[in-house]
Amino acid sequence: MIDLLRAKAARTRLSEVVYTILNLLLPIAVLLLVRLDPPYLAFAVVVLSKWRILALRPRFWWVNIKSNLADIMVGLSAVALIYLAQGSFGLQVALTILYEVWLIVLKPRSGAHGILLQAGVAQLVGLVALFNFSVLLPEAMVIASCWLIGYVTARHVVSNYEEPYIELIAVTWGLFLAELAWVTYRWTNIYNLGLPVRIPQIALIMLVVGFCAARMYHMGKHGRLSKPMLRGTALFGAVLIAVIFVGCNGVSYGTTKRTRLTNTKAPKIMGGARHGHYVFCRQLFRRLGFYWQWLDPRGCQPYN
Repeated sequence: MIDLLRAKAARTRLSEVVYTILNLLLPIAVLLLVRLDPPYLAFAVVVLSKWRILALRPRFWWVNIKSNLADIMVGLSAVALIYLAQGSFGLQVALTILYEVWLIVLKPRSGAHGILLQAGVAQLVGLVALFNFSVLLPEAMVIASCWLIGYVTARHVVSNYEEPYIELIAVTWGLFLAELAWVTYRWTNIYNLGLPVRIPQIALIMLVVGFCAARMYHMGKHGRLSKPMLRGTALFGAVLIAVIFVGCNGVSYGTTKRTRLTNTKAPKIMGGARHGHYVFCRQLFRRLGFYWQWLDPRGCQPYN
């Protein structure tokens, strides 16, 4: 019996070593395959790396797919960002290392804080990758992708609790994210760091909002939800969002997708990022059907 237990322990250690080696090799394979244009093989390798989902009986496949959606989303987003960073090999290596950290350090964590961190990273990376390619995608696809990102991240967090309404909460968060994407599709403020990959402001805002919502949900599930905690969390989120808005030193664009795809120079919004926030509010009112000419004091023409 002791010999059998030792043999089983040895096989377990060996499988863990092999699993770690494969996780180390996966980002390197992605880095090499993204040089093929388009990078279909790199996407295929990420999807095929999840073959263990189908290793069980078919009745468990759908459950395994939903539980691994966050990991799949991070992998596909990593491929997209590494492909976008072509021309900057240093950035590609940095993104590859970050993908290694996700696979080796973040992904195995199973505690409440670890799962919250996984969901935050998945939502942030997914939105950054999506909005960097949004000029090449139809509006319906961008909105549907944002809904999927919200659904996956919310479900990843809520499934860690004894929650009877997991699907309802996940669908609701996905709908909230999709509505925000519908508003910001034709205009979004970006952080241009001089790199091929740019950071959309919506990704940072949703990271803050998601953290505050997850914290309140966690406190409510443990019976520690109180008015001071709600006020503190809401104030913390409002301050961070205000810093994101006021302290934004990126480049604001107010152009249609058609203008940007014809290689014409995209007109910069006069007044910089601060006026960009004004245009965001005007676009919001316009899309909701409450657009009036007096909301345009600078005489800017509305964007088509």
